[in-house]
Amino acid sequence: MSDAQGPGESGPQTQLPAPPPSSPPPPPPPTAAERGGMRALFLSITGLLLFFLPIPGIALIGLALLIAGVVTGVRARRRARRILTRAPGSIGAIVIGTIGLCLALMGVVLGSLVATEYGDYLKCRSSALTITDKQTCQDRYFPQIEHKLHLPKGSLDRYRSMM
Repeated sequence: MSDAQGPGESGPQTQLPAPPPSSPPPPPPPTAAERGGMRALFLSITGLLLFFLPIPGIALIGLALLIAGVVTGVRARRRARRILTRAPGSIGAIVIGTIGLCLALMGVVLGSLVATEYGDYLKCRSSALTITDKQTCQDRYFPQIEHKLHLPKGSLDRYRSMM
């Protein structure tokens, strides 16, 4: 054997280091169903929080967001079932939105039952000039509200400072 290099050969061969192992590919972006579930959860929670703020206009926005949260959650569940994937947050959105809507419905029913008495109470209270006059308004209208709701006498007394 000769030490002479043959055609196509070049000096001593050095081995190149092995390339680093490739990292796994990035996860695919969330599907429409996955985004819809989280969006629905956000809508339901925001709607529930806004509904219970004591500002009338904001409560209506909260009610609309509760409805939107339930509808979006149901749509996300259906879309996920159709493409055989998950819709994280959609069940929570449906549950929270439904509970919020039930509470809203109970509030509307309760408010409509005592609307006339409570309206008269607010009118009396706004025309009251002294603390004694305000107390007289409570003494006059609270028993009417209790009677209308079939509550025991004096059950609204603990809420006098709030109204």
